[in-house]
Amino acid sequence: MAEVVRRELVYLLTAVVVVIMIIDYFFAVPAISAMAGELNTWATVISTMALTLGAVNIIRVHGRNVRKRTPGVWYHSAWLIFIFAFVTILGLTNINNPSANPIYKWIFDYAYTSLGQTWYAITGFYIASAAYRAFRARNVDAALLLIAGIFVMLKNAPIGEVIWTQIPVIGGWFNDIGQMPAMRTFLIVAAFGLLAFGFRTLLGRERGFYGEVAGG
Repeated sequence: MAEVVRRELVYLLTAVVVVIMIIDYFFAVPAISAMAGELNTWATVISTMALTLGAVNIIRVHGRNVRKRTPGVWYHSAWLIFIFAFVTILGLTNINNPSANPIYKWIFDYAYTSLGQTWYAITGFYIASAAYRAFRARNVDAALLLIAGIFVMLKNAPIGEVIWTQIPVIGGWFNDIGQMPAMRTFLIVAAFGLLAFGFRTLLGRERGFYGEVAGG
């Protein structure tokens, strides 16, 4: 009985919150707007608590690696904990404007940004290699995909315009016009799928959303 009550309570709370937020989005009802504002505040508090729990979990997992001297892992974990603590302390020294701290700004501009650009470049090479393996002209559809992919890739590479001045123009057409109908179709289908997921969640039929909390 308690299990059923807990499950139905979770369903009810989810439905009430969703209905309040939807009504507040589409209609200007003062009472509903006040409740929606309170729910947004609670969401901010819960998100902060979740972030704190995530930080604690990181310290626990990597602290265990350092404590047990896990081969090949512990020194990476030690470095992560050190950087985590160092940047957190720097941020707390000027909590209203952390970027005003020159050390914090230097880490963000010259370490974090550079690492992000490096990761993006590595991802680009990975995508290019995956495209090379995937592009095989086995039939007409695959051949069209191959041709379009070549033009788009050469459009974004400096060598494309050197090979032929019209490559950026053709690649731009594929990128800006050719793919637009398919992209819009994909977005519409994704929106309908999200609506279906929302309705299933409201009706308590989406076990993946509720998980073990609702006894699923």
